[in-house]
Amino acid sequence: MPYNRAYSRTSFKAAPEYDTGERWVIFWETRRPQSGNWSEAIEKSQAAAIERARHLLKLGFVVFQITGPAGGIFMVEEEIAQRLQPSATVKKPRAPDEPPPAALP
Repeated sequence: MPYNRAYSRTSFKAAPEYDTGERWVIFWETRRPQSGNWSEAIEKSQAAAIERARHLLKLGFVVFQITGPAGGIFMVEEEIAQRLQPSATVKKPRAPDEPPPAALP
């Protein structure tokens, strides 16, 4: 039977993110630089910039600020830390000789 492209299956692919030309810049670094030069991450939307900043904070990096497409400051370090910092849940460390909780009778 000959191959017919009309009946071949294709995998579903998500639509690409609509690019409006906006660029949001996240200024971050592994630790506060003495020179004031920050690394930059560029995203295409405000939501993506906020998500990237949240991820960088989760990894333990310093996020200095987020600027919008017009170059204006959208969020500064204090606001980023307050709004995006993951909540710290304090866990009691287990003693080396203590069995894991699931193994207790």
